[in-house]
Amino acid sequence: MKITLLEHQPYRIKKEGEALAFFEALPEICPYVLKKDQWGMPVYPFEIKHTNEGEVCLQAGYYVGVLWLVKQQKYVHIAPKMNCREERVEIDFLKMLLEIYTADIAEKHTRDLVKIYWKEPQIRIEQQKDFLTPFLVVQFLQLLKRITRKGLKKSYYTVEENLNSHIKGKIQLGKHLKQNVFKNQLTAHVCRYQEFGMDNLENRFLKKVLQFVISFKNTHPTFFAGNEATINELITYCTPYFELISEEMDMGKLKNITINPFFKEYEQAIEIGKHILKRFSYNITETTQHKVSIPPFWIDMPKLFELYVYKKLEEKFGREAVTYHFTADYTELDFLLNTPEYKMVIDAKYKPVYEDSRVIDDIRQVSGYARLERVYQKLGLEGSNELIDCLIIYPSLDEDIDFNLKDKKITGYRNVYKKSLSIPLIINH
Repeated sequence: MKITLLEHQPYRIKKEGEALAFFEALPEICPYVLKKDQWGMPVYPFEIKHTNEGEVCLQAGYYVGVLWLVKQQKYVHIAPKMNCREERVEIDFLKMLLEIYTADIAEKHTRDLVKIYWKEPQIRIEQQKDFLTPFLVVQFLQLLKRITRKGLKKSYYTVEENLNSHIKGKIQLGKHLKQNVFKNQLTAHVCRYQEFGMDNLENRFLKKVLQFVISFKNTHPTFFAGNEATINELITYCTPYFELISEEMDMGKLKNITINPFFKEYEQAIEIGKHILKRFSYNITETTQHKVSIPPFWIDMPKLFELYVYKKLEEKFGREAVTYHFTADYTELDFLLNTPEYKMVIDAKYKPVYEDSRVIDDIRQVSGYARLERVYQKLGLEGSNELIDCLIIYPSLDEDIDFNLKDKKITGYRNVYKKSLSIPLIINH
């Protein structure tokens, strides 16, 4: 059974309304640890609070996904909604992801956007509630576009063929006897040889995954509502590159592939491709099912929002003006902005609370970044005693009117500002 949570909204489970065995099986803390924060404390997708002997309160954080609460009994579905004021409004995280990949962001920053627990028992849900598969599909198509733009990788690959009147490579004696000698075809020879080209194992695998993606997209177009034109454009762009790639492949050999650093996108595309094929149990007919089984997973919305902010900053001020993940004194900042008008330390916080309030710990954090000597050097303020401006960017449901970074000053602090950034929404009519 499902328990639906909204981001940062509490949900109470009362002992009197539940089966005793289920209530007693509720864990003391969330069974999933996403990562550790900067102080080494575990970060959970949702919190479990035992308010009293007869009640447990669940509260989602800023991560969305489907995870077990009690295995084989009840699972938690954390919907991509910022709040519950408008039940028909959902965050269009696919559009955010599509925009992010149009920026040339290093692969290491996009690798951990989603975590999938393949070894856990699968969760049975309605196909329309599955936002893992569309997320993987968009990631895969965007990586595939990068790969095809560079050109498909060429390498040596093995070919086995029954050649007539000539020999190439090594004769496969057993197959040759069975297919030719015993049938009195004395001029033919089954040979195995190496060729250099694009019809290698990696490209065959990518073609196979692309076929699954196209089947899923065609049978479930509503998943990509509002983004369908972009998805079609990606598929149309990538498909012609694989026309001459064959479909025969040995999945077991993928484990032994060594990725050339020049083709670094291949590694992540193959990893995501494996997730997609696993999701459909390597059976293309599974793409048409209305009830599906998926592994527990979560999507890192704060990281997704951070990358979305980077795309918007780069779009507005240019790549050279924005430094992403600048490191100084064992500290990694979100952004440094260096223009004639703005010299700022910027932090992206996926916290709607900033619309009407503030978080003091966040202000202390970004202010500390702005006091680092290397930050002054990077912004060309070496030797200056002036305070560096600090900015916290947070998500908003309202459309942006302008991009003035200093229009909202945080009361009580010098040179500390906040700025809302509208995020894409899905409007269900």
